[in-house]
Amino acid sequence: MAGLARDIAGRRYALALSAIAAEQNSFARWAEVVDALDALTSEPRFVNALQSDGMTDEKLQAIVRQVLPDIAPVEMNLFRLLRRKNRLALGPSIASYFHEMWDEERGVERAVVRTAVELDGETRDRMRQQLSQQTGKTIELETEVDPSLIGGAVIRIGDRLIDGSTRTRLRQLRGRLQQGAL
Repeated sequence: MAGLARDIAGRRYALALSAIAAEQNSFARWAEVVDALDALTSEPRFVNALQSDGMTDEKLQAIVRQVLPDIAPVEMNLFRLLRRKNRLALGPSIASYFHEMWDEERGVERAVVRTAVELDGETRDRMRQQLSQQTGKTIELETEVDPSLIGGAVIRIGDRLIDGSTRTRLRQLRGRLQQGAL
């Protein structure tokens, strides 16, 4: 979900769903529902098809049931409401915000770690434990390979950035050397 453009209206829907989920202790189930919504609305052509004049309520429900066969009536109402209000394009935004709220509810923080080379399982686990100790939260770790880093790691946790890359260290060293040479 990184780089996703999120709409404030998507946040409002996610807040409402989060309140329902908290009241019913059903965050995991609603996460499945918003994941289905995200899948069905992830591309503009999908949204256009679902919002088209030829799409009846019965057809919409049949499509949703193909993705989520055991959907409850209250869950189906989300899809029907969004379609009726011409807001299905908010699906990815709603899903992103909802997962963020569920993470907060569970005390989970997501971290993205960029390194020059792929991390092995042991290194990932050690990094996850260290970040968990530093934040006091459970860390879900996502890794990305970026060969331009040369070495080290760049870690993003929420809105915090920890840049321990070799490239940045070299840039800082060069700056200190230039200052000392003046």
